[in-house]
Amino acid sequence: MALKIQRSALLLAVVALSGCEWLSTPHTPFSASGGGGGSGVTQTGTQTVQQRVQQLRADQTALAAGINAQQAALNSVRGQVAADARNYNGLVGQITSRLQAGTTPGNPDLGRQWNEAQTRLDTVTVGVGQLNSLASQVTTQASVAGYLLDTIRSTYAVGGAVDEDHRQLRAIENDTNRSIQVIDRLIGDLNGEIARQNGFLAGERSNLAALSYGVNIGRLGNPGGTRATTTTRRGAALPATGAPTQLGDARPNTR
Repeated sequence: MALKIQRSALLLAVVALSGCEWLSTPHTPFSASGGGGGSGVTQTGTQTVQQRVQQLRADQTALAAGINAQQAALNSVRGQVAADARNYNGLVGQITSRLQAGTTPGNPDLGRQWNEAQTRLDTVTVGVGQLNSLASQVTTQASVAGYLLDTIRSTYAVGGAVDEDHRQLRAIENDTNRSIQVIDRLIGDLNGEIARQNGFLAGERSNLAALSYGVNIGRLGNPGGTRATTTTRRGAALPATGAPTQLGDARPNTR
């Protein structure tokens, strides 16, 4: 009986010793690449995703700031063009009234007003050029936004991400989609403004030529399709691109 107890105690001691040895022996943890063995779980995948998320957020912030700046530029140029068009229309109105009442041929006062009106119309032409340049910048911004959105979506497939990474990616994706919508509206506004101003310029170049003829003869008249003898400063060339409608009151050719 005593022998059996001793053997049982010995067996328990062996089992306990084996358990201690297992606990004290270093074990290879689960590998992120799947299965046991290897060097264990690394943070490489997680770090890669986190760094990319941070970069994408920075890119989205820069995109939004760029769009805001371009919207502000559109508002500024649009306001300046509107002011120049109003001044131009005011001068044309004064010249037309004097010619309707009749005046001396080649009246120098009307000549000065005509030259000022020409200058105002030229500044509208410059404004249209600025709008065209801005439209080109916004088009480039649209390409940047599209590339950013593709990059965000491809990042979902990068291994090592955690739920928080994907939550942030979804937030950045939503912000980028909103930015794209703003860009689309901005492009539409620019195209519409350019079209309006080009139409205004086309009509008023012709009207200004008719007024030049009227100033020469001292009354409203029809130049008969020929250019007025008064020299048009800086020419009457239209801008190379676009075609805007009139801003303010465009006056038809007077006869």
